[in-house]
Amino acid sequence: MAASSSSSDTRKYDVFLSFRGEDTRKNFVCHLYRALEQKAIYTFIDSEELDKGNKILELLDAIEDSRLSIVVLSENYASSSWCLKELVKILECQYTNNQIVVPIFYHVDPSNIRKLKRKFGEAFAKHGENSTAQSWRSALTRVADLSGWDSTKYEDDGKLIEEIVEDTFKKLIYISSSKAIGLVGMDSHIKEMSLRLFRGVNDVRVVGIWGMGGIGKTTIARAVYDQIAWQFEHSCFLDNVKEAFINKREAQMQEELLSRLLKEKVQSVGLNRGRNMIMERLGKKEVLVVLDDVENSAQIEALLGNLYSFGVGSRIIITSRDKQSLSGVDELYEPNHLSRYEAHELFMKYAFGKNQPHRGLQSSLMACHKLCSRGKNYYFVTEVLDSCGFFPESGLSVLVDRALITISDYDQLDMHDLLQEMGREMVRQDPGGRSRLWSYEDVDRLLTPNTATEAVECIIIDLSNSKIDICIDTGAFVRMRKLRLLMIYYSFYSICDDCYDFLGCEAICPSDGCKQHGMGDFEFLSQELRFLIWHGCPLKSLPSNFNPKFLVRLDMRGSHIQQLWEGIMPLKKLKVILLNYCKYLVKTPDLTEVTNLETLVLDGCSSLIEVHPSISSLQNLLILSLKGDCRELNTLPSSIHMKSLRTLDLSGCSNLEKFPEISEVMKELSELCLNESGIKELPSSINNLTGLRTLNLRDCRELNNLSSSIYMKSLEILDLCGCSKLRTFQRFHKKW
Repeated sequence: MAASSSSSDTRKYDVFLSFRGEDTRKNFVCHLYRALEQKAIYTFIDSEELDKGNKILELLDAIEDSRLSIVVLSENYASSSWCLKELVKILECQYTNNQIVVPIFYHVDPSNIRKLKRKFGEAFAKHGENSTAQSWRSALTRVADLSGWDSTKYEDDGKLIEEIVEDTFKKLIYISSSKAIGLVGMDSHIKEMSLRLFRGVNDVRVVGIWGMGGIGKTTIARAVYDQIAWQFEHSCFLDNVKEAFINKREAQMQEELLSRLLKEKVQSVGLNRGRNMIMERLGKKEVLVVLDDVENSAQIEALLGNLYSFGVGSRIIITSRDKQSLSGVDELYEPNHLSRYEAHELFMKYAFGKNQPHRGLQSSLMACHKLCSRGKNYYFVTEVLDSCGFFPESGLSVLVDRALITISDYDQLDMHDLLQEMGREMVRQDPGGRSRLWSYEDVDRLLTPNTATEAVECIIIDLSNSKIDICIDTGAFVRMRKLRLLMIYYSFYSICDDCYDFLGCEAICPSDGCKQHGMGDFEFLSQELRFLIWHGCPLKSLPSNFNPKFLVRLDMRGSHIQQLWEGIMPLKKLKVILLNYCKYLVKTPDLTEVTNLETLVLDGCSSLIEVHPSISSLQNLLILSLKGDCRELNTLPSSIHMKSLRTLDLSGCSNLEKFPEISEVMKELSELCLNESGIKELPSSINNLTGLRTLNLRDCRELNNLSSSIYMKSLEILDLCGCSKLRTFQRFHKKW
């Protein structure tokens, strides 16, 4: 049980046993101790009567190092000053360490303890009236008031011990679970596993947990094991099976499994004999076995033989990255991603739970938040952050770029490769020869004199705190044919997909801050780019031959871009386009082949005149926003068919007079913001928005008509404040 406790709890023992040896050591206590150990509950018990002063210090330390104390109050307990000193310490730890205290009233009446009658009164008559004795009296009174076990209510000690051990196991599980603060979202995993393990079958049942490295298979298996192990006669969690088979022979692995299950040392046995012994000793027992990180089915066979040869009611959990090795299980569980809120909670716990990092580091950490939200292996990412203790920003940047690139490529992230990569990148080299650059000085030196090489795969630079202008020689990119991540950014922007507001164009190139200048024609940009994040880009257009088929995210907020591309670009992987406050952007590109686009934000594009008709048929688009300063926009496509669209924001489009017809497929739209727009009327096809909850028409001063036949059953908020020309609201209101 000690091995399964939360990593944040460093206490050494699960249970501390306090008792008077002469009364109970050779009968009740020895049997209780063995029963606790049988359940893998790591218990401290003094091995001999104490007769030396320094021994009491060891006992007091052991109490502090325990999660739970069991106090066996026998007839002569109070006559031992050692026992009373232990009791005072135990009750102190109950408050200072949140230690659980469980009294066992062994053939004594709790009221005799509370009122110091009979043997307890006689003992205190000998202890005297000093301050120490007074603290002992107080401790006895307090422990007698605690909920505990009364031996007189049981026919024999065996039944009493059985119930004590089961209750203790449950309490320790609760302690372990309550301390596992980092296991965000674990409740749902445990529920899913319980459904598979106990699906009305009173037979041996095998459940596999399958998924990529780092997704949390071990964590889930351990949490489930901690919760249910007490229900089984024998249990064992065998971790790192794949690695163990590299260093040990099959017979040694069998020996280890058998020893852990039987809680006794098993001598080395041969392959067949070992398997037979397992089945012979445990064939009629109800057991729980977890084999963690199994590489192939041969390892399962070597350890367990016939999986269904255990006793009725037994349960086996196997975790593996290899799905084929789990082909013989009864049910397979593939852990899902964390929800956005769970990912945020998990990330913030690890990233900012200890310290509030400085601004630059906080920005980079928020980039890692993207991994928690989007990537599958959120447990590994946050554990790396935690174990490295806010490692230097340079190292963190390597983590960010490596992880983002790898996830976008393969939807997986191997932690061993990542750590090795981080280690290699810590070695300083000439910037032109390094694959990843994050230092402002290095990037400035690289881009200005045109000294880049093909080795460069990643550029990350935060210009937020720089007061020096940067001159970008566009010819430098010609050599960077392997560039996969370009991130020239300002850290005061949100990196989260659902946060798009920021300080405006003036915040991008502040008059007293860093400015970017382009030099030369922009003729080349790597086709290998996955993430193009270039805030305040000074260039007017992307290269004409730029066709990044792997591009996932395009973020050019506050740039000087006038047009992204001409014609049709087959960007099947592109999901996010952020062009907020690109004040020179005149029109949006043809998005016909950007079929998986989910977010398009054009807020504050004050020169935007035209939105390409292709936008109307983007079936995966969730958010379309043109709010703010898009005052030149006067037309939209005549009809829209975006079946996944949830938010459409046209706030402040003061020249937009006509709203397009709405297709019947647009049932997901829940928020429509037209406030301060030039809309004069809404089409009758607005009835198709059956899921609309918010309709904002505030200060639409040209709005003069709302059809009397509009019905929106889901509508919760309707804002018509400031619609001074509206004439037909009464008829609409009555029929709605």
